[in-house]
Amino acid sequence: MVLGIEIEPSSIRIAQMSKKYELVQWEIFELPNGVFGSEGIVDSDTLIKTLLKIPPKFNIKDLKVALAISGPTYTAVKILQVPYINKDEIALNLPLELDKYIPFSVKEVYYDFHILEQSKNRNSAELLVAVANKQIVDEYVNIFERAGITLVAIDIGALALYNIYEVNYSDVDTVAVINIGENVINFAIAKKNKPIYIRDSTIALNININEAHDEEIRNFADEVSAEIYRQIEYFKAFMSEESVKKIYLTGFPVISPFFISSIEERLEQEIFIFNPFKKIKINKKISSKMHKYVNIASISIGLSLRGTEKIK
Repeated sequence: MVLGIEIEPSSIRIAQMSKKYELVQWEIFELPNGVFGSEGIVDSDTLIKTLLKIPPKFNIKDLKVALAISGPTYTAVKILQVPYINKDEIALNLPLELDKYIPFSVKEVYYDFHILEQSKNRNSAELLVAVANKQIVDEYVNIFERAGITLVAIDIGALALYNIYEVNYSDVDTVAVINIGENVINFAIAKKNKPIYIRDSTIALNININEAHDEEIRNFADEVSAEIYRQIEYFKAFMSEESVKKIYLTGFPVISPFFISSIEERLEQEIFIFNPFKKIKINKKISSKMHKYVNIASISIGLSLRGTEKIK
C-alpha cells in the first residue's frame, strides 16, 4: 500500500487507497508561511517536522509514499514518436531524443518512459516521457529520509491528475482536466482516455476565495482563463488536434460558483467540476471530511492509486 502525498506551499495532503478502490483515509497538515519561497524549499526543518506527523496518524508499520512534483521549472512531460520498439533499444537511445524536446539538459534530470503504442510495421513507438530536475528530486529524497519515511516513487503532478481522471471517466472526445494549485496549474488533455498533452504552468493563487469580493474573483478568473486558453491554443497548433470538447476543473477556487461562471464567460465554454469519486468509493468514516476537501484531493488520490486493482 502506497500513500499519495501532495505538498503545496500551505499544506501537505495525504491519501490512502485500498486495493479495491476505496479511499480509506485522507489527511491534511497545514504548513506555516515561509516553508517555501520563490526558489522552492527554504525551511526544510519545518517541513520535516510536519512530515513526522504522518506515520502516527496513519498507523502503518512500513510506510511507503509516492510524491508529486509540479511546475515547469522542475518538470516536463513529453509524448514522443521514436524509431524503436524494443524497450532496451528505447532506453539506450532516449537521452539523444530527449535533448531535442525538453527545456533542460539530460544530465540535469531523472527521466522515465511509458510505451503508449507500438507499431511493428513502422518499427516505431509512441512514448510518454516524464522528466524531473535532479536537484529538487534529491532534495525531497533527503527530506523524506530525514523524516524516516520511505519514498518509493516521485511522479509528476499532472500525470497523477491524469491517472485519477482515467479511473473515473471514459470520455471519447478530447477533454482537458485542469487542476488549479497554489502556484501551478496542471493540464492533462486526453482523447479516448489516452494522454495526448501534459503540461504545467505557473500561477499565483493570491486571493482567499472564501473572502474575496466579486471583482477580485473575476480578476483571478481572467488570469486563469487566459492561461487555459493559451494552453489549449498551443495544444491545437502543436498537436494538430480537434478542439477540446469538454473541460473539467478542480482545485480550491472551484468552490466559488462565481469563479466557475467567470471562467465559462471568458472561455465561452461550459465548465464541468471534476469528481475524483465518480467510481472511487469513500470510507464512511471520512465521507463528511471529503465533502469539504474534494476539490483539493485529486493529486494525492491519483498518487495513491499505485498498487490498486483495475476498476472493471
